[in-house]
Amino acid sequence: MSDTEVLTPLEEAAFPFLQHAVLLDQARGALAILDKALIQNADLWLRLSEHAALNGAEITGEVMDFINRTATFTAKVAKSLQGEVDNDLIDKLIALNFNMSEAILKGGSPVSG
Repeated sequence: MSDTEVLTPLEEAAFPFLQHAVLLDQARGALAILDKALIQNADLWLRLSEHAALNGAEITGEVMDFINRTATFTAKVAKSLQGEVDNDLIDKLIALNFNMSEAILKGGSPVSG
């Protein structure tokens, strides 16, 4: 993406999940980078969970539950994989990020505000 491209609000909401999916995939070969990528990914989901709790009056309980469970899962993975590579778990995180990005682009931001 060039510096001059302007993203729509939905693209801006979806883009961080794509960025973190790519970062996680690229970081598999370097543990120090992977540890940082895992923490950043968990932080992304935690921020989404916090934002949803504060601004998500229109979010269904099911969606809120999914966001909260995913935020907890990403934090647990980040903690458990410190200094280790588990390609299956990393693949699951990448898939979650791609799925969230796609859901945002298809249906709008998961949280209003």
